[in-house]
Amino acid sequence: MDAMIPIIRQLHDADGDRARACVLLVMPDSILLKFAGTIGEACQRAGFQAGAEYVLRRVTLMRATRDRQGMIPGALVLDFDTYREAFAAFANGEGRADG
Repeated sequence: MDAMIPIIRQLHDADGDRARACVLLVMPDSILLKFAGTIGEACQRAGFQAGAEYVLRRVTLMRATRDRQGMIPGALVLDFDTYREAFAAFANGEGRADG
């Protein structure tokens, strides 16, 4: 029996980097944070450096210290949003995974 959770299995079984990117974009934060090492390693093994970078940036954002209003530092948000937009465009067949 396969003990791997379904969305991580989808990442492993994905047919190419665009499909991997689609899986990463819809992955819940709780799963991504809990299994970040496994997910990042799966991207690395597949040669999908942009996916590993996306995981790192997303985890960094989730772990960031907030300000007194509970907000993530603007520079981190801007960096992630810029990367995420390029990553999503790649997943949807536009452009390259690395922006």
